[in-house]
Amino acid sequence: MEVMEQCVQKGVKFVHLLTAGFSETGRKDYADLENQLSETARKGGIRLIGPNCMGVYCPEGGLSWADEFPAESGSTGFFSQSGQIAYQVIRKSEPRKIRFSKAVSYGNASDLQAHDFLNYMAQDDKVKVIGAYVEGIKKGREFFEAAKKASIKKPLVILKGGQTKGGSRATLSHTSAIAGSQNIWKTMCDQAGIIQVHSLEEMVHTLQAFQMMPTPKGTNVAILGGAGGGSVTMTDFAEKENLSVPHLAEKTIRQLEEFIPLQGSSVKNPLDIMAALTRKGNLIRVMELLRDDPNIDALIFNMSPNWIYKDYGRTALNIYLQVSLKAKEVLEKPLFISLAREDDVQADILHKEVEEWLHEAGMPTFPEFRLTARILYNMKKYRDYLDAH
Repeated sequence: MEVMEQCVQKGVKFVHLLTAGFSETGRKDYADLENQLSETARKGGIRLIGPNCMGVYCPEGGLSWADEFPAESGSTGFFSQSGQIAYQVIRKSEPRKIRFSKAVSYGNASDLQAHDFLNYMAQDDKVKVIGAYVEGIKKGREFFEAAKKASIKKPLVILKGGQTKGGSRATLSHTSAIAGSQNIWKTMCDQAGIIQVHSLEEMVHTLQAFQMMPTPKGTNVAILGGAGGGSVTMTDFAEKENLSVPHLAEKTIRQLEEFIPLQGSSVKNPLDIMAALTRKGNLIRVMELLRDDPNIDALIFNMSPNWIYKDYGRTALNIYLQVSLKAKEVLEKPLFISLAREDDVQADILHKEVEEWLHEAGMPTFPEFRLTARILYNMKKYRDYLDAH
């Protein structure tokens, strides 16, 4: 209290209160102390971040709460009730070439709250995509109105903590947040254009997709890269995530049959044609046909660099990756690369090298097929929201 009063006397405008041990403890005397601190700050004209939080990360301003964070500024904004979640999102985003303009860990939110940071980032031209982790919203109407305005301008991706009975109970001891009704939350997200995600991994890959890819015009997808039963299960996963795997146009099928061998292949959708794609020019030809096919809005490419490396060597793999970049431009529709890890040390090293190479080239990758399909659908859903508003 003494330090807060000194800040008032000095005319300090903002205070970040790192310290924990206030309302999140559940003890009335500590909650009263938090209220006393925030009231002193309010009367003295101070805006308060916290308590019980890590504060501000802003590379452009030279502010960070962790030595490991990138010094380069980017175009992603992030606000989080949890410092640990914010830390994980920033660290996991780094190898995917996502950089942050501003990130805020705001804890108990005794003064500045989620809607304040959302309004700020919505108006900030340096922020192109907004991500957030929230546990409870103290001022629901203000947040709803802020989200509606923000999502019209830029994608708003939110991970909600406290979605179960146990998780909701845990939020009380973490940031003193009351998690609230899941049905109300979901309905609000639908009405405000919020993109809901359900894991840290989904958050990071969704932010990457919105930074690097156009939104698909529809949910009709071509699937490339499966074989036999794998093609069947990928089709099931896609349709469980609200996508459609339609027949290709008859013209497309006829033209594919001109250069894809009949034996051991399928030129329908899903496309079981991986062996033929190692022949020069075939991958680009496939992209041209899918580009012109009116039945297809996007392509999910289940890439297996280890298979190409083992059968054809490193030089062939390098050429294949270069051709894949060209294929992205030729397709002129969103290309989602699913790059699943394999249970092999050498394959895992190769996977990381390929992933890094593609990210450097501005091509996002996704760690498994079903998550890829979910992100594609969420991007299309957001596009529908924009079209409707």
